[in-house]
Amino acid sequence: MGLLDKLFGKKENKSKIQSLNTPISEIKKDREEYINVGQSIFPVIKSIDDPRIKMAANNNPLLVDPLSDGIVTCYVLDMGDNFEMLSQSHLENFGLSIEDIRQVAQRNFINKVNADCKIGIMDFSEQNPLAKPFYKVDIDANFNPSLMLLDEFWETTAKEVTNAEIIAVTIPAKNLLFFSDIKLMESFRTMRPVAENMYDASISEGIALTKNTYFRKNGKWILFLNSPEQMVDEDLY
Repeated sequence: MGLLDKLFGKKENKSKIQSLNTPISEIKKDREEYINVGQSIFPVIKSIDDPRIKMAANNNPLLVDPLSDGIVTCYVLDMGDNFEMLSQSHLENFGLSIEDIRQVAQRNFINKVNADCKIGIMDFSEQNPLAKPFYKVDIDANFNPSLMLLDEFWETTAKEVTNAEIIAVTIPAKNLLFFSDIKLMESFRTMRPVAENMYDASISEGIALTKNTYFRKNGKWILFLNSPEQMVDEDLY
Protein backbone atom coordinates (compact mmCIF):
# COMPACT_ATOMS: atom_id res chain seq x y z
CA MET A 1 0.00 0.00 0.00
CA GLY A 2 1.43 3.36 -1.02
CA LEU A 3 1.70 6.49 1.08
CA LEU A 4 -1.73 7.69 2.20
CA ASP A 5 -3.56 5.05 0.12
CA LYS A 6 -5.67 4.33 3.18
CA LEU A 7 -7.16 7.81 2.95
CA PHE A 8 -8.72 7.03 -0.40
CA GLY A 9 -10.07 3.53 0.09
CA LYS A 10 -13.72 4.44 -0.41
CA LYS A 11 -15.42 4.30 -3.79
CA GLU A 12 -16.15 7.64 -5.40
CA ASN A 13 -19.64 8.68 -6.38
CA LYS A 14 -20.23 7.62 -9.99
CA SER A 15 -21.67 10.96 -11.05
CA LYS A 16 -18.63 12.74 -9.59
CA ILE A 17 -16.27 10.47 -11.56
CA GLN A 18 -18.09 11.27 -14.77
CA SER A 19 -17.87 15.00 -14.06
CA LEU A 20 -14.18 14.87 -13.20
CA ASN A 21 -13.39 12.72 -16.23
CA THR A 22 -15.07 15.08 -18.66
CA PRO A 23 -12.47 16.27 -21.20
CA ILE A 24 -11.90 20.00 -21.32
CA SER A 25 -12.45 19.75 -25.07
CA GLU A 26 -16.11 19.09 -24.33
CA ILE A 27 -16.33 21.99 -21.89
CA LYS A 28 -14.38 24.52 -23.92
CA LYS A 29 -14.74 23.71 -27.59
CA ASP A 30 -11.94 26.02 -28.69
CA ARG A 31 -9.26 23.85 -27.07
CA GLU A 32 -7.64 21.19 -29.21
CA GLU A 33 -5.91 19.12 -26.51
CA TYR A 34 -7.66 16.28 -24.72
CA ILE A 35 -7.08 16.75 -21.02
CA ASN A 36 -8.72 14.56 -18.42
CA VAL A 37 -9.80 17.05 -15.76
CA GLY A 38 -10.00 14.53 -12.95
CA GLN A 39 -6.43 13.33 -13.43
CA SER A 40 -4.79 16.66 -14.27
CA ILE A 41 -5.48 18.90 -11.27
CA PHE A 42 -2.67 19.35 -8.74
CA PRO A 43 -1.95 21.56 -5.72
CA VAL A 44 0.94 24.01 -5.83
CA ILE A 45 2.39 26.30 -3.18
CA LYS A 46 2.76 29.94 -4.10
CA SER A 47 4.00 33.06 -2.41
CA ILE A 48 1.13 35.23 -1.29
CA ASP A 49 2.83 37.99 -3.31
CA ASP A 50 2.78 36.00 -6.55
CA PRO A 51 1.88 38.57 -9.24
CA ARG A 52 -0.61 36.21 -10.90
CA ILE A 53 -2.64 36.00 -7.70
CA LYS A 54 -2.70 39.78 -7.39
CA MET A 55 -3.51 40.40 -11.06
CA ALA A 56 -6.48 38.02 -10.99
CA ALA A 57 -7.87 39.20 -7.64
CA ASN A 58 -10.33 41.80 -8.94
CA ASN A 59 -11.38 40.16 -12.19
CA ASN A 60 -11.35 36.36 -11.94
CA PRO A 61 -9.83 35.35 -8.57
CA LEU A 62 -7.62 32.27 -8.49
CA LEU A 63 -8.57 29.41 -6.20
CA VAL A 64 -6.42 30.06 -3.14
CA ASP A 65 -6.28 28.41 0.30
CA PRO A 66 -4.13 29.84 3.12
CA LEU A 67 -1.27 27.59 4.28
CA SER A 68 0.99 29.69 6.51
CA ASP A 69 2.40 33.21 6.76
CA GLY A 70 3.50 34.27 3.28
CA ILE A 71 2.42 31.15 1.40
CA VAL A 72 -0.84 29.79 0.01
CA THR A 73 -2.08 26.72 -1.83
CA CYS A 74 -3.25 27.21 -5.40
CA TYR A 75 -4.45 24.65 -7.94
CA VAL A 76 -3.25 24.05 -11.47
CA LEU A 77 -4.43 22.11 -14.48
CA ASP A 78 -1.62 20.19 -16.15
CA MET A 79 -2.05 20.93 -19.86
CA GLY A 80 0.93 18.79 -20.88
CA ASP A 81 3.28 21.55 -22.01
CA ASN A 82 2.16 24.17 -19.49
CA PHE A 83 0.06 24.70 -16.37
CA GLU A 84 -3.14 26.69 -16.11
CA MET A 85 -3.95 28.27 -12.75
CA LEU A 86 -7.49 27.41 -11.69
CA SER A 87 -9.84 30.28 -10.95
CA GLN A 88 -13.45 30.90 -10.03
CA SER A 89 -14.45 30.67 -13.68
CA HIS A 90 -13.13 27.10 -13.83
CA LEU A 91 -15.56 26.07 -11.12
CA GLU A 92 -18.41 27.31 -13.29
CA ASN A 93 -17.02 25.75 -16.48
CA PHE A 94 -16.35 22.37 -14.87
CA GLY A 95 -19.48 22.34 -12.70
CA LEU A 96 -17.33 21.61 -9.64
CA SER A 97 -16.99 23.05 -6.14
CA ILE A 98 -13.78 24.18 -4.48
CA GLU A 99 -14.02 21.11 -2.24
CA ASP A 100 -14.11 18.89 -5.33
CA ILE A 101 -10.93 20.58 -6.56
CA ARG A 102 -9.20 20.16 -3.20
CA GLN A 103 -10.03 16.45 -2.96
CA VAL A 104 -9.04 15.64 -6.53
CA ALA A 105 -5.83 17.66 -6.33
CA GLN A 106 -4.82 15.85 -3.15
CA ARG A 107 -5.64 12.45 -4.63
CA ASN A 108 -3.63 13.14 -7.78
CA PHE A 109 -0.66 14.44 -5.83
CA ILE A 110 -0.72 11.44 -3.48
CA ASN A 111 -0.63 9.18 -6.54
CA LYS A 112 2.38 11.11 -7.81
CA VAL A 113 4.14 10.76 -4.44
CA ASN A 114 3.34 7.05 -4.31
CA ALA A 115 4.76 6.57 -7.80
CA ASP A 116 8.07 8.30 -7.24
CA CYS A 117 9.22 10.06 -4.07
CA LYS A 118 12.91 10.14 -3.22
CA ILE A 119 14.62 11.60 -0.16
CA GLY A 120 18.21 12.71 -0.69
CA ILE A 121 20.88 13.70 1.80
CA MET A 122 22.48 17.14 1.58
CA ASP A 123 25.89 16.74 3.24
CA PHE A 124 28.25 19.73 3.53
CA SER A 125 30.59 18.22 6.11
CA GLU A 126 33.58 18.36 3.73
CA GLN A 127 33.28 22.14 3.58
CA ASN A 128 32.39 22.43 7.26
CA PRO A 129 33.28 19.50 9.56
CA LEU A 130 30.71 20.73 12.11
CA ALA A 131 27.83 20.58 9.62
CA LYS A 132 25.25 17.83 9.90
CA PRO A 133 23.24 16.67 6.87
CA PHE A 134 19.76 17.84 6.04
CA TYR A 135 17.36 16.38 3.50
CA LYS A 136 15.97 17.09 0.05
CA VAL A 137 12.76 15.75 -1.46
CA ASP A 138 12.48 14.84 -5.14
CA ILE A 139 9.02 14.00 -6.49
CA ASP A 140 8.47 16.20 -9.51
CA ALA A 141 10.30 19.40 -10.35
CA ASN A 142 6.98 21.20 -10.57
CA PHE A 143 5.51 19.98 -7.30
CA ASN A 144 8.25 19.29 -4.72
CA PRO A 145 7.13 22.09 -2.33
CA SER A 146 3.58 20.69 -2.45
CA LEU A 147 4.73 17.90 -0.14
CA MET A 148 4.10 20.35 2.71
CA LEU A 149 0.41 19.56 2.16
CA LEU A 150 0.63 15.83 2.94
CA ASP A 151 0.27 15.44 6.70
CA GLU A 152 0.95 11.71 6.66
CA PHE A 153 4.44 12.21 5.21
CA TRP A 154 5.47 14.60 7.98
CA GLU A 155 3.93 12.54 10.76
CA THR A 156 5.53 9.27 9.66
CA THR A 157 8.24 9.23 6.98
CA ALA A 158 9.90 12.56 7.81
CA LYS A 159 9.97 11.83 11.54
CA GLU A 160 11.49 8.41 10.87
CA VAL A 161 14.17 9.93 8.62
CA THR A 162 15.11 12.76 10.99
CA ASN A 163 14.28 11.07 14.30
CA ALA A 164 12.79 14.45 15.21
CA GLU A 165 9.55 15.67 16.76
CA ILE A 166 9.69 19.16 15.22
CA ILE A 167 10.73 19.40 11.58
CA ALA A 168 11.75 22.55 9.72
CA VAL A 169 11.20 23.09 6.01
CA THR A 170 12.52 25.54 3.43
CA ILE A 171 11.07 25.95 -0.07
CA PRO A 172 13.41 28.43 -1.78
CA ALA A 173 12.28 27.65 -5.32
CA LYS A 174 9.30 26.11 -7.08
CA ASN A 175 11.28 22.90 -7.57
CA LEU A 176 12.96 22.60 -4.15
CA LEU A 177 12.03 21.40 -0.67
CA PHE A 178 14.58 20.88 2.11
CA PHE A 179 13.88 19.67 5.64
CA SER A 180 15.74 19.07 8.88
CA ASP A 181 15.37 18.52 12.61
CA ILE A 182 14.90 22.05 13.95
CA LYS A 183 16.60 21.12 17.22
CA LEU A 184 19.68 19.67 15.52
CA MET A 185 21.33 23.06 15.15
CA GLU A 186 24.29 21.86 13.07
CA SER A 187 21.79 20.64 10.46
CA PHE A 188 19.20 23.42 10.74
CA ARG A 189 21.82 26.18 10.59
CA THR A 190 23.37 24.60 7.51
CA MET A 191 20.06 24.22 5.70
CA ARG A 192 18.84 27.80 6.06
CA PRO A 193 21.75 29.65 4.37
CA VAL A 194 21.89 27.01 1.63
CA ALA A 195 18.19 27.61 0.98
CA GLU A 196 18.70 31.39 0.94
CA ASN A 197 21.47 31.00 -1.65
CA MET A 198 19.21 28.75 -3.72
CA TYR A 199 16.47 31.37 -3.55
CA ASP A 200 18.81 34.09 -4.81
CA ALA A 201 20.08 31.84 -7.61
CA SER A 202 16.56 30.98 -8.74
CA ILE A 203 15.40 34.59 -9.14
CA SER A 204 16.94 34.90 -12.60
CA GLU A 205 15.16 31.70 -13.66
CA GLY A 206 11.81 33.03 -12.50
CA ILE A 207 11.23 30.13 -10.09
CA ALA A 208 12.05 31.74 -6.73
CA LEU A 209 9.45 30.91 -4.08
CA THR A 210 10.34 32.15 -0.59
CA LYS A 211 13.25 32.70 1.79
CA ASN A 212 11.02 31.81 4.72
CA THR A 213 11.62 28.81 6.93
CA TYR A 214 8.65 26.97 8.44
CA PHE A 215 8.39 24.40 11.18
CA ARG A 216 5.63 21.89 11.78
CA LYS A 217 3.92 21.75 15.16
CA ASN A 218 0.55 20.24 16.11
CA GLY A 219 -0.21 19.57 12.46
CA LYS A 220 0.34 23.16 11.32
CA TRP A 221 3.14 25.03 9.54
CA ILE A 222 4.46 28.00 11.51
CA LEU A 223 6.75 30.71 10.19
CA PHE A 224 10.17 30.58 11.85
CA LEU A 225 10.92 34.06 13.16
CA ASN A 226 14.48 33.41 14.37
CA SER A 227 13.70 35.17 17.65
CA PRO A 228 14.62 34.11 21.21
CA GLU A 229 11.00 34.58 22.23
CA GLN A 230 9.73 32.09 19.65
CA MET A 231 12.46 29.61 20.48
CA VAL A 232 11.30 29.62 24.10
CA ASP A 233 7.56 29.77 23.45
CA GLU A 234 7.60 26.95 20.90
CA ASP A 235 10.13 24.79 22.81
CA LEU A 236 12.56 24.81 19.90
CA TYR A 237 15.73 24.50 21.96
